[in-house]
Amino acid sequence: MKSLAIIALFPLAYAINVPQTYINTAIARTIELGGLTTQINTQYNIKSTDSSPGEYYLALAGENDQIPAWWEITLGGKKLDVKLLDESPPTVLVDLGKTKKDETITLSLTQVLSHTSKPLPAEIEQRDPQYLIWKTNSTYVDSWYKTDVERVKIRSPHPSILSYSSIPETYTRDNTITKSGGTLTLGPFHSLPPTLSSSTKTVEQKPFSVHYETKDPIIGIRTLKRSAEVSHWGSNLNIQDELDLVNEGPKLKGHFSRLAHQQSKFHASVPAQILTELTLKVPPTAHSPYYYDTIGNVSTSHFRQGSTPASTAAEQKGKKYRTSPRLVEGNLEIKPRYPLLGGWNYSFTVGYDIPLEDVLKSDKEGKRILAIPFLTGLKDVVVDQAELVVILPEGASDVQVHTPFAVDSIEHSTHKTYLDTTGRYAITLKKGQLTENHAQNVYVTYHYPMSAQFQKPLTIASLVGSLFLLGMGLRRVNYSIERK
Repeated sequence: MKSLAIIALFPLAYAINVPQTYINTAIARTIELGGLTTQINTQYNIKSTDSSPGEYYLALAGENDQIPAWWEITLGGKKLDVKLLDESPPTVLVDLGKTKKDETITLSLTQVLSHTSKPLPAEIEQRDPQYLIWKTNSTYVDSWYKTDVERVKIRSPHPSILSYSSIPETYTRDNTITKSGGTLTLGPFHSLPPTLSSSTKTVEQKPFSVHYETKDPIIGIRTLKRSAEVSHWGSNLNIQDELDLVNEGPKLKGHFSRLAHQQSKFHASVPAQILTELTLKVPPTAHSPYYYDTIGNVSTSHFRQGSTPASTAAEQKGKKYRTSPRLVEGNLEIKPRYPLLGGWNYSFTVGYDIPLEDVLKSDKEGKRILAIPFLTGLKDVVVDQAELVVILPEGASDVQVHTPFAVDSIEHSTHKTYLDTTGRYAITLKKGQLTENHAQNVYVTYHYPMSAQFQKPLTIASLVGSLFLLGMGLRRVNYSIERK
């Protein structure tokens, strides 16, 4: 049965029937290599070859290519809402509006790929430099249409590039690959047929790889569990993150030398593979941070509170020259209990409080609108699996969730804690393969009537009253032992 199911999936490949009503006059792609993430920016100059061309079929990835962890399509600087087709390879339908024949439109595609680079060599000594190898299955830009001119630039984070693959000279007139510092330029390629087609393909994609050096630790987060608890009586929002951090760089060969590590710190030349500190961005009004691991509180952290327009104006009072007040995020500088080398992991918990009025608003109908950040974005860090639990106050009803991107699952449940009667409404959102681009707000709307606000005080009053009545009753009980 499994073999039949697998065979049934093959006809889905190239099942899309794309009318050839467009042509790519020029495609320019820039690939920014990093650690765990790869940033890809592609600009399409599209010309219509028909008076009614219809929608443009834009491929997000080619055959056997990795689906982007995050992607965005813009037209004239404006983000477009597009429809993702169910067929393979992943393709979206872009509405270019009323396009006339021979009219040229510029379309931009931004993508973020995860886990496309691997350590090579996989094991190194403590003081050795670290190198990564980046691989792709598509040398050319995947497209359903013909392309007149195409150019691909690959930028390494460091000028040191050990090696790179070769490409065929079929569609080139000059040099196939040009190297300048840490930048590789592929092409330009001329008169490219479609790389994707519902009929027989005419362009055969070749794999391409780049072996390069990076000076930053390769940090990943296996699991991130964020809890956001709302308190109307305390006018507070508590954010708590449980993180399982891992250094995904080359593994350490041999034993760790504390002496060599201290010497490198003295000479300000800590090896790139070692993570010694991490900075988390927190909202400007965040306060009362805490940071602990499985052993206990970690005292090596430092908190730099952000600034708000009110605090900025207070600081500039009396100064001759003033700047316009603005919001500045705070920094929570975290130093793990021990340095993290390749293959090592570290689990810890961090949290802080935010004034509720900064994240909660009310509309004209009395509905509450809560904005919760899905995660704290870290540059070049991939979260393999994230979970966000939003705990609303007891008595909240008519709850709706609005996410800025598609999530894997949304679960509604009841969370019970001390002094609760009916329990608190809880929403659990889960998603895999997240990057710093997913650090956006999730909006939760709900009704919170006035009667619900008195539910907690009445519960406490009832409990205290019951204790008083119990005490009064116990005082009237005779505990003496009477003689016969």
